[in-house]
Amino acid sequence: MLVGIGDYPEESGWNRIHGNNDVSIIKANLLRQGFLENNIIELRDSLATKKNILDSFGLLLTRLSSGDVVYLHFSGHGQQITDLNGDEEDGYDEAWIPYDAKKVYVKGVYEGESHLADDELNALLTQLRGRVGIKGKIIVVADACHSGSGSRNYTDDEVFVRGTSEKFIIPHQAPSTDKKSGSTEWLFVAACKSYQSNYEYRAPNGDYYGVLSYVIANDIHFFDQCRYLDLLKNWSRDVSTKSRYPQDIDNEGQPSRRNSFMF
Repeated sequence: MLVGIGDYPEESGWNRIHGNNDVSIIKANLLRQGFLENNIIELRDSLATKKNILDSFGLLLTRLSSGDVVYLHFSGHGQQITDLNGDEEDGYDEAWIPYDAKKVYVKGVYEGESHLADDELNALLTQLRGRVGIKGKIIVVADACHSGSGSRNYTDDEVFVRGTSEKFIIPHQAPSTDKKSGSTEWLFVAACKSYQSNYEYRAPNGDYYGVLSYVIANDIHFFDQCRYLDLLKNWSRDVSTKSRYPQDIDNEGQPSRRNSFMF
């Protein structure tokens, strides 16, 4: 499932980026890797609402069998949101920003219902894990962040940042510091560390892409023949080379899984 958002509604408060561009180049590499086109779900811009994303997870569940490989890719804005269940050390969940999510809390108007927080994503991925079983593989790539400025700056050319340092605060809900332990049943790769900004990359053709998306899309290796750790090392090198500012990809996953092939 590939989700890419660039043209957020003006009233949402989110600036324009180019997450929609990422879908095409990632899809091209997945086809080269052997994925079938009719097994690829694409959600771009206005189609990438939270409801459509959730519905697409449901569709995936109906299609999956034991041993399948699932690749999930999100390119768009990210934001920290008040943690409501006490599982985050810093008191904030990380959230993906669907097309219909707004940047600022307004009581009675928008209270975060269209944010896709990591707790909700975790529950969805757990369902997928149950379908593919221990022999299946789930890879999640997020070309978003929550530490960017959330605005466009200008030098010799435009600089696009995905995400914002402005937290989505839900009033009357104190951020908890009760960290709960848990294990990750999938591989997760993010475009930058939590304290860094995620900058877009201007390709030689003049189009903008997420730097991590561009690196993955242009990797010539076959992922079912490469160890995850080797690919991660290559991607980290290429991201740091292409990003105009310090940016290091982040990842998490079970150690035993990290030494196996990506697909």
